[in-house]
Amino acid sequence: MNKKLSLILAAALLSGCATFYTLEGQRYNSAEEFQRAVDSRAADAVAAVVPLPAPLSNKKLIFAIPAKDTMYQENIRRQTALNGRAPTGQATEMLTNLTRSNYKMMKVFFDTVQKKGIYSSTQLREIPSMAISIEPAADTDVLYFSEPSQGTGQWFYASAKHGRQVFGYDRSGAGVTAKTQAFIDAVQAQAIRE
Repeated sequence: MNKKLSLILAAALLSGCATFYTLEGQRYNSAEEFQRAVDSRAADAVAAVVPLPAPLSNKKLIFAIPAKDTMYQENIRRQTALNGRAPTGQATEMLTNLTRSNYKMMKVFFDTVQKKGIYSSTQLREIPSMAISIEPAADTDVLYFSEPSQGTGQWFYASAKHGRQVFGYDRSGAGVTAKTQAFIDAVQAQAIRE
């Protein structure tokens, strides 16, 4: 997601006067309008989830993502390193809004997995780092997003039985609801495998 942020921000900075945002092919002329659209898509994705009658696993799942402030500070640092100066004005506004939307789109994965009820308990941990690595326990699996450097963002799944592995899911679906459903399906496959 941060790769998308960088590409959108770079395009905006090169154009010099980009004051709009796009989401799923729709253009939004203000940050507020854009954030409302992100919130709406996230709410729709959560509403589409039908909980399981019982958990597939008696284990707990720790779901870890970078904290929103951590993502923002890292995006500022990366843009400063890339451009040789700190972003200002419109670039700062875009970084703020795109960081907020990226955070929300990551958190919707947690919200939908938790609502589905795949594990006996699903806990969110917001980590003050972009380079996340959490060890599982016999009774706890871990799903986390790590991006130690720009463009290297990846989800990982770790369990005591199988160790750490790249967590893949089908990203070809159009829209937030389709992507969250694919994410849920992949989490269910991991839970059943255990």
